Amino acid sequence: LSPLIGFGLAVILMLFLKHVVRYKALFHIPQGEDDRPPFLVRGILILTCTLVSFFHGSNDGQKGVGLFMLILIAFLPARFAINHSVPDAAVIKTLDQTEIVLQTIASSNVVQGTMFAHVHEEIEQVKLHLMDKSVTDKAGTFKFRKEVEGLVKSIATLESNKRININAENRLQLNRKLGELKHLTDFAPIWVILTISVALGLGTMIGWKRIVITIGEKIGNEHLSYAQGASSEIVAASTIGISTVLGLPVSTTHVLSSGIAGSMVASGGKSNLNKGTLKSIGLAWVLTLPVSIGLALLLFVFFHLFI
Repeated sequence: LSPLIGFGLAVILMLFLKHVVRYKALFHIPQGEDDRPPFLVRGILILTCTLVSFFHGSNDGQKGVGLFMLILIAFLPARFAINHSVPDAAVIKTLDQTEIVLQTIASSNVVQGTMFAHVHEEIEQVKLHLMDKSVTDKAGTFKFRKEVEGLVKSIATLESNKRININAENRLQLNRKLGELKHLTDFAPIWVILTISVALGLGTMIGWKRIVITIGEKIGNEHLSYAQGASSEIVAASTIGISTVLGLPVSTTHVLSSGIAGSMVASGGKSNLNKGTLKSIGLAWVLTLPVSIGLALLLFVFFHLFI
């Protein structure tokens, strides 16, 4: 859906700008490197570009952080399978407060007593094995992680059960405690986040020209105008930002490139699109997933058999 959303919103925004904005410099198509935008237009482009950069990093950065954490957990499981920076006292406090909330909910849902009793047992098990986790004990740390994950799943199942009546205040408190428990297993050290941020920045600094030429000059049959660039970037930033907040999967490349295609159509119709570039981009979109799956499978089989 992301390409359709990017395309549609860019068309709407571009048509809106054409009919409302009377500032002609915004619709100018630059001719060569010496044709520089006015101060106001430059400020708009810098702002929209910054928004794309920020939300692109927040979205794509999650993938890098996730992969980094998978590697750390695989090679240093005792250290990174659990968030050891959370004090044991804080974990106990969260578990105790969770029990209090659950007891309050259980008092008005007597029929579902068995389910609440099961969750209570899981909480006690987590408390019992809290001391088993250690930066040097892989087995104990993984056991504690599985118990925390099991508890989180049980509480989430209980909360989503339509036969259980939970008022708004108790639901809010329960969600807060769930978030605190998830932080024990779903976390990333600040140095991992910084490393991925720097890597994304360096990669963009090195490969920026190819990106700019492909997106800025080859999707359409003419160079982007300032308005087309700004509208595409606004659409991309807002779409990526909303998807990041909602936790929805979205391709930043799909959104931005389809947004530019939409701005081109809004300016000159379908004939304004470069069909060759669009075919190449579409082919890359279609083949990326199966090729990645196939290569990963082959590498796994190779390492499994020969290493």
